Amino acid sequence: MGLHRLRPPRLNPIRRHEQRWRPVKPIREAIAPLNVRDFRRYYFGHTASTFGDALTPFALAFAVLHLTGSPADLGIVVLSTRIPIIALSLLGGALGDRFSRRNVMLVADLMRFLAHGATAALLLSGTAGIWMIVVLQLLAGMGSALFNPASVGLVVSLAGKERVQEANSLLSMSRSLTSILALSVAGALVATIGPGWAILIDAATFLVSAAFLSRLPRAVATQRPAASTGLLASIKGGLAEVTRRSWLLMSVIHVALTNLIVVAPFLVLGPYVADEHLGGAPAWSAIGIAYAVGGLTGGFVATRWKPSRPVGATLAVFLLMTPLPALLAVPATLWLLLPAAFLAGLELVIYNVLQTSTIQRHVPDHLIARSSSVVTLGSLAAAPLGMGLAGPAAQVFGSGIVLAAGAVLAILITVTALLVPSVWQIKDGPGEDEKAERAEPAHTDADGATLAPKT
Repeated sequence: MGLHRLRPPRLNPIRRHEQRWRPVKPIREAIAPLNVRDFRRYYFGHTASTFGDALTPFALAFAVLHLTGSPADLGIVVLSTRIPIIALSLLGGALGDRFSRRNVMLVADLMRFLAHGATAALLLSGTAGIWMIVVLQLLAGMGSALFNPASVGLVVSLAGKERVQEANSLLSMSRSLTSILALSVAGALVATIGPGWAILIDAATFLVSAAFLSRLPRAVATQRPAASTGLLASIKGGLAEVTRRSWLLMSVIHVALTNLIVVAPFLVLGPYVADEHLGGAPAWSAIGIAYAVGGLTGGFVATRWKPSRPVGATLAVFLLMTPLPALLAVPATLWLLLPAAFLAGLELVIYNVLQTSTIQRHVPDHLIARSSSVVTLGSLAAAPLGMGLAGPAAQVFGSGIVLAAGAVLAILITVTALLVPSVWQIKDGPGEDEKAERAEPAHTDADGATLAPKT
């Protein structure tokens, strides 16, 4: 069975570019990727998996706090989920561009099923220790390192470049909606019978995701985009693709710094502040739900808004994240934190959709997974340091000072990044891809394939 792609609608030739690139789209166009059977199958599996993904971080945070009550231990556990992604993301990208992306993702789902299933069993049996949780989260992180780069390339194969932003927006809205439902369930489970059941549900959702992936057609199962060179050469090709595109490199630097100083401390100290000052799991669950509602709204906005300068718009949107850690530093009342969480969720989804869609449009198909893995590596490389230092810094200076300082520095870094000319060079508009191709000669990557002109 052949690979199904979504065909762009037939347009009046005189108004083709205007209709293709108009910034506000009808609802019918926004949900068009769901008309493609194979994308729809991936979407259902993704929806099930993201429901579980929203359960585990919440449940795991309070499981650790109930075991030891230490924000430093919580930082170590959260860090253990990130280290494998950093260490193996380049390998995951190379595998995702070399072998069947579907098969790579299937293996990753099974790895995460085993890791979260074992974590749940330990918690439910009362035999869990911090070191056991850390080891199992390392295994889960390895699965994510394989899954994520391959999924970025798979979406392009299923939906086509013409519809990647709509496809990414639909996936993000699904993630936000399931997060709202999952966080409601997680809060109730943690407050009543404990976090182990929530993590067990997450383990089961990875099997659901694997079942839908297994139903994708043979053309996807046998796809091998870049099998002509070794893995090391493939990794070098991905690194070169990012470094030669200044707009992409600038985006990586920005997200690495902001993850270090504001996002990582927030992930570690947020549950701690909620537990100490806001009433514990129910308050943190409410903040998470508001965050997810903001994300759902952000997904809807991203389906209908296509900025002509997507990289600059992506950076500017990040400023919506900063009120949440600033108010949490006080800490403000829950009623002030909820709208701030809404804005942070709105920012996250719009930021991710615009960044991912820009990579999928402006990077050659056979390099998408590797380029995405480099972005992931750069994005997360500084996060473990931020997570590892957040707990000890809070013990010395106080959680409020750490969160407030991070918010202020994030604003300064973002404003500085917006002053860099290269972030405004990438354009999404009528004929921009064709103009870029005429502007510069082609380059060749490590696989011997022709690359798009450097921007």
